[in-house]
Amino acid sequence: GSEMCIRDSFNHAAYTTNTASGWLLKAGLLILGVSIMAPPESLARVGFAWAQQNPAIAGLILVAIVGSAVSLARLRAGTLEVSVSDHIIEFKVGKLVRKSQWIKLADIRNVQLNANLIEQKFGAATLHLETVGTGGVDMTLPQLNADDAESLRQRLSPRGIEPTEQSKAA
Repeated sequence: GSEMCIRDSFNHAAYTTNTASGWLLKAGLLILGVSIMAPPESLARVGFAWAQQNPAIAGLILVAIVGSAVSLARLRAGTLEVSVSDHIIEFKVGKLVRKSQWIKLADIRNVQLNANLIEQKFGAATLHLETVGTGGVDMTLPQLNADDAESLRQRLSPRGIEPTEQSKAA
């Protein structure tokens, strides 16, 4: 068949930025929640008080956390892989935390192309594949280069429901 492996179609800069900022936003919200809910003498409050008294060290720790998130996201971006055969599309990501998913092309009912602000800045887009009759299995292909995302959207979009010659004869 016409197996097509897509590795270079992913926009690594957009994926890294989007993933790292997502992780850091969740961590920030968690820290904010803890700081609001924590009782006055708790470790969290003591930590915040220490950070206010030692802003340089606290700043270095923050830089290290952001740098780690970006590095991990960059490493994960390098593992993105999509392969499309005549019948199946498969998406893989990750080495330590692996995610692998596949769906039958015939089950795809809708293909949507979206681009958030980060993706727009890097010329990327995310493809959402919706399926029917498979218990609602959906696939998201994150931060593809915009041109590749569009050509993949066209390739994967369900064909018109024009009956084929065989089904007319049946």
